[in-house]
Amino acid sequence: MDRKDRIKLLSDLIKINTVGGREEGTAKYLSRFLESYGIHGKTIEVEPGRFNLVAEIGDKTSPVIVFEGHQDVVDIGERSKWLHNPLGAEIVGDRMYGRGTSDMKFGLAAEIITMIELKQSGKPINGTVRLLATVGEESSTVNHMQGAQYFAKHGYLDDVSAAIVAEPSSEPLDWLTQDTPLNPFKFSKAQIRELVKENNSTEQYLLSFAHKGSITYETLAKGKTAHSSSPQLGINAIAPLIKAYDNEIKYFRTLHEKNAILGKTIPVVTKINGGDQLNSVPASASVYAKIRTIPEEPNDAIIDHLKRIISKNNQESEADLSFKLLGNKYPVVSDPNNKLIQLLRKHGEQQLQQKLPLGGYPGGTDAAEFVKVNPTITVAVFGPGNMTAHQVDEFVELENFERFIEIYKQTVNDYFDA
Repeated sequence: MDRKDRIKLLSDLIKINTVGGREEGTAKYLSRFLESYGIHGKTIEVEPGRFNLVAEIGDKTSPVIVFEGHQDVVDIGERSKWLHNPLGAEIVGDRMYGRGTSDMKFGLAAEIITMIELKQSGKPINGTVRLLATVGEESSTVNHMQGAQYFAKHGYLDDVSAAIVAEPSSEPLDWLTQDTPLNPFKFSKAQIRELVKENNSTEQYLLSFAHKGSITYETLAKGKTAHSSSPQLGINAIAPLIKAYDNEIKYFRTLHEKNAILGKTIPVVTKINGGDQLNSVPASASVYAKIRTIPEEPNDAIIDHLKRIISKNNQESEADLSFKLLGNKYPVVSDPNNKLIQLLRKHGEQQLQQKLPLGGYPGGTDAAEFVKVNPTITVAVFGPGNMTAHQVDEFVELENFERFIEIYKQTVNDYFDA
């Protein structure tokens, strides 16, 4: 593909509005796009109007590398704060602006172009490259990653050796050179000095072989409403909920394990609801929390303990407390010495002209669902986007985008030929 066709693909993807879901337009567009280059893409309706996409190239059934990316994007927010049209795919200098450029339509596009150009090269592909484009990674509040769950449940990961998740993997270099560095990747001071010295680009990339899991849940208390002047006629839902919450906090303080790459388990209370009006005993109340998890303190063990806390509180309260699991995403930790990681590092450093540290991705990815069914998969989180993801005037530099296509092509060829 020439540069003009690459840019058109990017522009078309940004102009398809997948804010909050509605992935059908992207899935069907990409299916047609792949078909025009002789690659059959299959769209799968996971939920009404929400379509996964799967496609394959290759001359052998194994090994299998997955190229993975989600199609949905986060909300635009306040349109007035954008200097560039969030769905306009405006190009200024070497940057294309728009919602989803960084997270993660450019990553998905780089994977698709890589597949097309590998096929066009005429060189035998000694394995299978499988594209899995998902729904629901960004845009579902409860039990999100439905697209990844579908692929996991229906066997698309069973034969996979390795997966490249093309989530945004860089931060602007000038973030690291401020007096107080903006440092989402948590580089050490010594590491920052070394990276900046050797970086000939405008961004610093991190190649991740790990990321935390997460548990999202609601603790719900149901009581009985009554007038506040006669509280004895009701059952106050808030008081026992506070007690349960205090017991959960005490439990969180016992979680002392630390993963060398991901750090400690991090619980955060994110939302509280309760009561209807100021002169009534509240009949219901709830607390929502998200826990970022590590392998050393398994998700299922934490969930079981939280359920026991609720059960014990029910024995001591008139109110009825319940635990509702809203999401259970596993942590991902791969071997940094695996062939895939080392090849990505080698070709990444050559193409990006910088030292490429290995580490842990600060957020979660669809791979959290993949490792549930195939824990032996090597996962690399490495894509052309940056930390303007989810922000106003999100952008990606086109030169770096094109460098990632070369990184992916060289890595796939070497992985299959080694």
